[in-house]
Amino acid sequence: MTPEQMPVRWCRMWNEDASLAHRLVADGGRQWSAQTPGLDQVVGPAETEAFVRKYQRDVGNLFAPRTLVVDGADRVAYTWDVTHRDGTVRSGADVNVLRDGLVVANWTSVSQAGRSPLPDGPGAGELDRAALAAAVAGAHPWHGDLVVDVARQTVAGTWSDGTRGGIAVLVLVDGRIDRQWVLPGDRPLPTRREGPR
Repeated sequence: MTPEQMPVRWCRMWNEDASLAHRLVADGGRQWSAQTPGLDQVVGPAETEAFVRKYQRDVGNLFAPRTLVVDGADRVAYTWDVTHRDGTVRSGADVNVLRDGLVVANWTSVSQAGRSPLPDGPGAGELDRAALAAAVAGAHPWHGDLVVDVARQTVAGTWSDGTRGGIAVLVLVDGRIDRQWVLPGDRPLPTRREGPR
């Protein structure tokens, strides 16, 4: 599986086929949300499958990917929309660290404000990796390494101000931030030494 395929398959796992966890999550793979009770304690594909199955039954949200950020073969981020059983739609984002095509770390955050009306990416321009990172350096109190997609002129990462935190996905046009999703949690997302690199 390529990083470009991850968002669709990840959403499919949450929407309809929990058994995909065994093809998507590495042994020891973790997820952190600071918003979904119990998710932060889930480790590996078997626990992920069991958690997702229960989530499908009890919560029943449906996820659809939107803007994609791919940084080589080992990092991917994307925005998504989630539709609740009552019809409410909200936007969120994930940041994945991959090893051999499997998720070893996933941070996820959802907006409390509803569905983002922003148009999806990609951006436009010709900034290289270093210039993209420099263009967004002061945009948020970044935590860990950024996910930088030169082809799509997009950047994503986790952020924390010490009290709150979440994920930001930024689309650049001609070297400037054109639009961004800033998805805060109620508290900072948990961090790990192997954070997004």
